[in-house]
Formats: sequence, structure tokens, C-alpha cells
Amino acid sequence: MLAYIAAVLAGGLLTTILSTQVVLQYLVNAGANMPFGARLDATLADLTGFAPTLIALTAIGYLIALPLAGLISRWIGGLRTFGYAASGYVTIMVMIHAIEVFYQAILASTITPIGSGRDFWGLLIIGIGGAAGGLVFAKLAPRRR
Repeated sequence: MLAYIAAVLAGGLLTTILSTQVVLQYLVNAGANMPFGARLDATLADLTGFAPTLIALTAIGYLIALPLAGLISRWIGGLRTFGYAASGYVTIMVMIHAIEVFYQAILASTITPIGSGRDFWGLLIIGIGGAAGGLVFAKLAPRRR
């Protein structure tokens, strides 16, 4: 249970931080000036405003992904650490897609609610947060035979 909680917190917090930085970089690419203080303020605001929701969604996703990665790892006889990291990464990808589907199907909205997930590179970067959570789980969870 401790490994799961640590993984959820690590994955959710790092994904939040990476997501913030991706969005801020989009603004820089559009010509905005983004000093370190503004980056820090935006990151802290997202850690208090966005992170709780993202952590809750990550917790739900990890409840499915991490046990499945463990089963597959035992079934194939290896790749445990890679499997947990990959499952954390995929959790974020599925979560971002599910949020977009919800917005489109239920709210009839065409906006992308998580700005960092608008393009391939943003998704790639925020997925690293999910993978990090999977790695935390791999390091802390006891091995099962």
C-alpha cells in the first residue's frame, strides 16, 4: 500500500509539474516572456489547484495499470521495472484521452482541457511523470513470485 501511495503521489505531482512547464513553453514559443518567478508561481498554483484532481485520476488509473503490469511481468518472467514504468506512462495517456472524450461526448466541447496534451511532444513529456510513478512503485513494492 505504501508503494502504491508513493507511486500515485510521485506520478501525479511530477505529471502536474511537467504539464505546467509544457504549457508555459507553448507560451514562450508564441513570444511570451517567461521569467523563472512566473514559472515558479504557475507551478505552485497548479500544484495546489490542478494536482489534487490529477492525483485522484492517477490513483484510479494506477489501480488498474499497476496490478496488470505485475501480472504480465510474472507471466513473461521479467521486465518488471520496465512494465511498471510503461504502465504508469500508459495511465497518463489513457487518462488524457478519457478526459478529452468526456469533454466531447458529455459536454459537447471541442476544447482540450489539459493544454499540455494537445500535441505529441506535450503528451510524451507529461507521460514521463506517469512513468516515474511506475518506477517508484517498482522500486518500493515487494516482488511477488
